[in-house]
Amino acid sequence: MKIGIVGHVKFPIAKPFSGGLETFTHGYVKALVERGHDVTLFASGDSDRSLPLSPIVRRATIPDSRRRLGRVHNGWIESTEDEAYDTLMAKLAGSDYDVIHNHSLSPIPLRFANLLSVPMVTTLHAPVLPRMEAEIKSNGRCGMFVNISNANAAHWSRVLSEQAVIHNGVDVDFWRGCSPVKQNRAVWFGRILADKGPHFAIEAAHKAGLPIDIVGPISDQAYFDNEVAPRLRSDDRYLGHQTHDELCGIISRSSVALVTPCWDEPFGLVVAEALACGTPVAGFKRGALPEIVIPSVGRLATPGDTTALARAVRQCLRLNGEVCRRVAQENFSFERMVSQYEDVYARVATRIAA
Repeated sequence: MKIGIVGHVKFPIAKPFSGGLETFTHGYVKALVERGHDVTLFASGDSDRSLPLSPIVRRATIPDSRRRLGRVHNGWIESTEDEAYDTLMAKLAGSDYDVIHNHSLSPIPLRFANLLSVPMVTTLHAPVLPRMEAEIKSNGRCGMFVNISNANAAHWSRVLSEQAVIHNGVDVDFWRGCSPVKQNRAVWFGRILADKGPHFAIEAAHKAGLPIDIVGPISDQAYFDNEVAPRLRSDDRYLGHQTHDELCGIISRSSVALVTPCWDEPFGLVVAEALACGTPVAGFKRGALPEIVIPSVGRLATPGDTTALARAVRQCLRLNGEVCRRVAQENFSFERMVSQYEDVYARVATRIAA
């Protein structure tokens, strides 16, 4: 099929990834190309040039806002993105794609969905965003929607009466058990900011009797300085922003991965990545985590309760890493996810033809 992928432009779709949506989009486009589809990715010009990229802005808007204005200026970012998506969707209105797949966080593609001559599918990667909600309510006919978890779909149900659910996937051939020997250490990885709660992970690991490795870029320096760094002991390590190869090795050597969201995350790729590395997960019971973390691969605790989380950590030490990896392969592989999206493409194309 000929597929147009509308990416988000807040960060480059390139390694080292800023977050889960960039990771997802990069891997998804590569997987579609490998399956023989004719794919175009519409994203920022500083994205990975090995992808079939058609830039719609020169640079990703958040780093460009910092470069131009010295800060993240939401008004400038919003207007820049609106203009870029408006121009793109006007161009796509007369295109010969078989399907347009929208992964942006913008209301503008939704506004054009009913004007396209081809079907548009939108994947909802985030909780309900006010501007997208307003567009759906005022427009009504915005194409087909896919959500990435049942938990996130429940939030969107106040706006949408119909959504498919396709869980995100990870590359289980890359995220693998790189190390045959587990170290008696915990790991927490991701962007370091208050919403991700790494300070809870440090406290829980210590209560469980384990040192911990913290891996990821610092998105909030004040939070790191005030809440993370003071909690680190001499046997803990802050390892910074690692390459994906290095991160895979760190996770696979760890006895347990902690996942401590302080909000209802729509999915949580870090959970699937840890499981694919053969590492059980101890996390907070919120968002999509109860859909991913079943008893054979991890334990969940009441959000914010580090004593309960420490208990979950200790229970995870008895779980089998091979079982964790097998669950990731069966339930959260990229192959499974891409096949499900291909089925969606076939259904909407057939519906339009009819």
